[in-house]
Amino acid sequence: MISEKLVKLINDQIKAELESEYIYLAMAVWCAKEGFTGAYSWLIKQSEEEHEHAMKFIDYLKSSNAEVVIPSISKPDASFDSLLDIFEKALEHERYISSRIFKLVDSSVEEDDKFTEDFLGWYVEEQREEETTFNFVVKKLKLVGSNIHGLMMIDSMLANRED
Repeated sequence: MISEKLVKLINDQIKAELESEYIYLAMAVWCAKEGFTGAYSWLIKQSEEEHEHAMKFIDYLKSSNAEVVIPSISKPDASFDSLLDIFEKALEHERYISSRIFKLVDSSVEEDDKFTEDFLGWYVEEQREEETTFNFVVKKLKLVGSNIHGLMMIDSMLANRED
């Protein structure tokens, strides 16, 4: 049986995942407006992935016969200075999400809930991948600076995301 503490924390995480979906959607729209079609496509896929993450948490609570609370979501910030600004903010956001996942893992250990701890292992690995990917893009964007040819090459690279 999952504890009320973990149910609350997971419901809070559902909200964070849905907020992530909206944050990446706002970033994608900015990219489309600025002509970065590859980044737009990449961020749309990221937004969809965040929705899937929320749904996995919802399904976990359902399978645990726990209450699922559907949160209200605030409008995300949609003002960005550049493609680099977007990916730096996204990396910062992923680090925030990682810290939340780690808190969930710590709480599942404290509650001696092996099922939840095992379930969260997937998210720990996912966050490692997310941070690594965003960090890679940030490094590439810093290398090219404001060089339009470099930015277009990176935008083209981002268009090739397969997942």
